Formats: sequence, C-alpha cells, structure tokens
Amino acid sequence: MYVQITCLVLGYVSTALCTTTTFWSVWAISGPESASVLGPIWAWKGLWADCMQIETGQYYCEEQGSMFLADGYLIAIRAFMCFAMCLSGLACFLLLLGMECTRLLKDDPQSKRKIMFICAIFHCIAGILILTSVAWYSAMIVEDFFSFETQDNMIKYELGPTLYLGYISCFFSLSTGIVTFCMPGSKPEQYTNATKSTMVGYSANTAYRAPARSEVRSSEYVKPVGNGTSFMEYV
Repeated sequence: MYVQITCLVLGYVSTALCTTTTFWSVWAISGPESASVLGPIWAWKGLWADCMQIETGQYYCEEQGSMFLADGYLIAIRAFMCFAMCLSGLACFLLLLGMECTRLLKDDPQSKRKIMFICAIFHCIAGILILTSVAWYSAMIVEDFFSFETQDNMIKYELGPTLYLGYISCFFSLSTGIVTFCMPGSKPEQYTNATKSTMVGYSANTAYRAPARSEVRSSEYVKPVGNGTSFMEYV
C-alpha cells in the first residue's frame, strides 16, 4: 500500500511538471553570443510565444501566430505535450481508484489490478511523449545553433530550463508507470487467503463460550414431619 501511495504522489508531481513544461515559455533562451550583439537583452521562446526583455525589466511576448503557420515539428510537439498532460492526469485518477486502500471495488481485486495496469500504461505513454517532445526540441535548438544558415542571426538560442524540467517530468512519469506495472496489488488468491485467515482469526477470538454452570450436588434426606410422615427435600 505504501508503494502505491508513493506512486500516487510521484504521478501527481509528474502531472504538475508536465503542465508547467507545456505552458512555460522558456524552452530556449538567448546565449552569451547573442548578448554580445544585442547588449543587455534577454530573449526566450517556447511552444506558444517568443519573448524578449530589456535591461529595464520591460518585456513583451509575441504569439507564434496561427497553428497552421508554425513549423511542423512545433505543431507535433504541442500535440504530444497536450496529449501527455491529459494521459498523466487520467492516470493519476485511475491510480487513485485502483489503490488497495480505496473502497471502490474492494471485494474485486482482479478489477483493481486491471485498473492499475491501465494506469501504468498511461503513465508510460505520457513519459514517452514527454521525452520525445523535449528531445526533439533540444535537437532542433542544437541544430540551429551550429547550422551555417543561422550564423548571421542576431539571436542564437540555447537549451532553456523548461527542457530540463521536462526531462524530470519524464523520469517521474516513467518511474511511476514501471513501479505500478510491477506492483499492481494483491492477486485474487492472495486476497482470498488473507480474507480467510482474517475470518478464521476473528472466529477463533470471538467464538461463543457458554458460561460455566455450577453443579450443585443434591443431597437427599428424609425430614420427619409432625404427623410422622416424611417427604423428599432437595437442597
């Protein structure tokens, strides 16, 4: 049960990190080479907008326009991250239902195991999608940085902190899926044996015990009566 609780916590952390990675627009930041050209200007970009900040602290962001005008790899990464975010959230909900400590389907461990297997698959798929997205975006940044076609660009981007956050989210998601798949809960026969042993122990401890009866031996004697007759008296 404690392993499942740990998986639940890691799953929620992974979902939160995946959501932050999707909407935090610091996937790429301007490097030192750009600073030597632009001066005290910091530029960054993500999946949804390109931003720039000057020394005074003012900044502005420009949306990347229509989805159909963006680059193909950027559209694919957006879809991957949104799908991973939905799968991760659904997996956390299923994990909450399939845990042994929940009352839902308490007497049907086989159904709980199936729910845990589905949860593990969803977490693994989400982790793979996150890994694909951040690795693909990282590869595109590295390619643009060393490409001869972009040597004259004023801004040369490097890997941003969001990518590292995405790798951490991927690790948590895959770890949760693997552990959940390996430890989905008690098997039906184990659950049956545990239930039987519990019932036997309960019956042995709570068996009805008849109160001890005090046996009083009767002594029989004849008591004379005034008229000379006698009768039997039992004490």
